[in-house]
Amino acid sequence: MARAARELNHYYLPARIRGRKASEDDFSCRIALAERLAGLAGIRTIEDGSSPMPGRVDVILQAPDSLVRRPHEAILLCRIGRDGIAIFGLNEWDRHQVLRGGWGRLVSDHVVMHLPRDFEELEVCWGVLQRAYRYLSDLSAQGRPARKTPPCNLPRFSRTSLQ
Repeated sequence: MARAARELNHYYLPARIRGRKASEDDFSCRIALAERLAGLAGIRTIEDGSSPMPGRVDVILQAPDSLVRRPHEAILLCRIGRDGIAIFGLNEWDRHQVLRGGWGRLVSDHVVMHLPRDFEELEVCWGVLQRAYRYLSDLSAQGRPARKTPPCNLPRFSRTSLQ
C-alpha cells in the first residue's frame, strides 16, 4: 500500500515544560509571532474592534485567485487571543503531536495552543503554525473537500414498509 509523501512527513514536537516561568521576553515573542504570520503570503488579519485594546486577532488565509471563475473562500487559519492560539488548520497527526507534547488542548474542531513564553517556544509555535498554513494552502489549492460524516451519524433507512 503506497502512501502520499505528505502523509509520511510526520512532525514530532518536544514536550513542553509546565513549570517554566514566563521570561521577560514573552510579549516580544508574541509580537515576533504576529509579524511572522503577517509575512506569509495571502494572510489577512482582523482585530476584534469591540474594545479599545484588541483581545483577539483572527488570521485569515485568502488563497490567490487563479483563472477559475469562482474566487476562493477565505479560510480561518488561527485566532490569537489572551488565552492562547486557536489553530484551525492542523491535520490529525499534527493535532495529536500538539496534544501529546502538552502544547495545547483540544476544543471541539480545533486546538488551542499555549502562547510562547520564550524564543525557544516561539520556534515551536511557529513550526506548528507553518504546518497549518501549508495544510490549508494545499486544501485551498485543491478546493474545499466535502465534510466527512462518520457512518454512525448517517440516517438509517429500512427497506421494509414496517417502519
